[in-house]
Amino acid sequence: MLPGFNLTLGYTLFYLSIIVLIPLSALVFKTFTLSWEQFWVAVTSPRVLASYRLTFGASLIAALVNLVFGLVVAWVLVRYKFPGKKIVDALVDLPFALPTAVAGISLTALLAGNGWIGQYLEPMGIKLAFTPAGVVIALIFIGLPFVVRTVQPVLEDAEKELEEAATSLGATRLQIFTKVILPHIAPALLTGFAMAFARDWRIRLRNFHCRQHAHDFRDHTADHHRQAGAIRLRRRHRRGGGDAGDFIHLAAAHQCVASLAAPVMREHPHELDVRGTSRRSAGPPQARHGPLGGQRTCAAKSVEARSSTTEAPWVRYTLIGIALVFLFFFLVLPLAAVFTEALRKGFGAYLTALQEPDAWSAIKLTLIAAAIAVPLNLVFGVAAAWAIAKYEFWGKSFLTTLVDLPFSVSPVVAGLIYVLLFGAQGWFGPWLQAHDIKIIFAVPGIVLATVFVTFPFIARELIPLMQAQGNDEEQAAIVLGASGWQTFWYVTLPNIKWGLIYGVILCNARAMGEFGAVSVVSGHIRGQTNTLPLHVEILYNEYQSVAAFAVASLLAILALVTLAIKSAAEWRHEAEMKAAADLPPERPSLVPSPSGRGLG
Repeated sequence: MLPGFNLTLGYTLFYLSIIVLIPLSALVFKTFTLSWEQFWVAVTSPRVLASYRLTFGASLIAALVNLVFGLVVAWVLVRYKFPGKKIVDALVDLPFALPTAVAGISLTALLAGNGWIGQYLEPMGIKLAFTPAGVVIALIFIGLPFVVRTVQPVLEDAEKELEEAATSLGATRLQIFTKVILPHIAPALLTGFAMAFARDWRIRLRNFHCRQHAHDFRDHTADHHRQAGAIRLRRRHRRGGGDAGDFIHLAAAHQCVASLAAPVMREHPHELDVRGTSRRSAGPPQARHGPLGGQRTCAAKSVEARSSTTEAPWVRYTLIGIALVFLFFFLVLPLAAVFTEALRKGFGAYLTALQEPDAWSAIKLTLIAAAIAVPLNLVFGVAAAWAIAKYEFWGKSFLTTLVDLPFSVSPVVAGLIYVLLFGAQGWFGPWLQAHDIKIIFAVPGIVLATVFVTFPFIARELIPLMQAQGNDEEQAAIVLGASGWQTFWYVTLPNIKWGLIYGVILCNARAMGEFGAVSVVSGHIRGQTNTLPLHVEILYNEYQSVAAFAVASLLAILALVTLAIKSAAEWRHEAEMKAAADLPPERPSLVPSPSGRGLG
């Protein structure tokens, strides 16, 4: 019923083919030019095997660390209140926004022999920088948000009633966590672990309970959820221990005493008086129930049940302390090192480094690449989301997988495929040279690499959002006579604006901070093809530490601004949702409308 299927699907397939499929096919065909012996020698050389061991071993260790501490951080952010909680929550996304080149030099400033932490560890024989241990620390920094942001929404949507019921049945907090909470969050926890592990060798799991809230499943249980395990009654010795009215804590304060009396009536009907209250309860009715009858007892038990579903104060303070210390060492200290090292020789040296012609050229090229890549991916993301979310067609799942394909490709490989296409020995290289057209080692190549790396961000933010919203409002607009463009501008766009803003923010931050793909296609020509991350690397390799950190501070400021805008968008969205939930439902008026065409 909705218009636009041919237009959006056609544009999606065209853009996908030009940016992703054709470049990747060059890599496949290039591999087929090797014989089997040449291929085997290339992938089994000693240096390659050593890189396998380091890559997979360091990734596994870092993912295990993030599995434990990421769960602690997510738990603290969801379950507890403490000063600065919103700032800590926003700071978790710092590795998403901070370029990897900046993260690398900031961790080096901390862990090197003369660094903030390394100067105390190396005299004890502990060397971290330029060792596999330093690689693990860098991977922990990169992979932490994947676990936290995957587990956090699942914890937020967990039903407290299950914990209250388990507490009422005598379960300890440890039993509740292992039997009720852990089975519920296990799929998300496993997903976060897999994504943190795969982040470093560029494999991404798709559609496995990542950033999906419980309401997406409506009244159905997710197919990968396990049922919570049974909980033994504590100190009951398999006896009933009295009627249920004296044992079960109610979850809702507004439930009346009849709810308490129902189980008792089934088991001991002769022990209930005419008002439905148990004769086993000690004291007169007024003392047992108060002036409001059973409501006060229900409310008190509800409060008791809710208070019993949280940990002891010393446990809460310990978990909060562990989370804050972990985030301090892995997020705050690297960020502080960037600005401290940038200003180490004074504000004058800082400004001098930023006023260099090569620095200004890198800034302008970074802005140009982002200004071209983000709008292109914005149009594609909206078109792809409209085609995938609003229609059912053959090959839809395969198309969604192709949209995720750049997530599975290393940025270095992304740059290499464009060299195979447009390089001097590439498919189109001779023709481009004959017509004096430069793509590789020029601005067009940098833009193409940036577009490829940031290709899926906006689409992947909008697709699940538009699928959850459904087509009802768009169909109603079409029935009322709206055109396709009117339906999009006045119905769809207002509904997806926050997801769109969030996707654009992530896409822009990644475009400005991309290092690997741009490094392959740029040629590192000073003043011409160096973006800000590449300029930082060149300055640092030339031992111009202050200048390198000064330029890196610009990218760090960009990351902080990105986090601030993202947090403001989320808070604004939450405020709008809360305001909409507080509005009373509108009642139709029986007064005829002024136009006389119906009821107002």
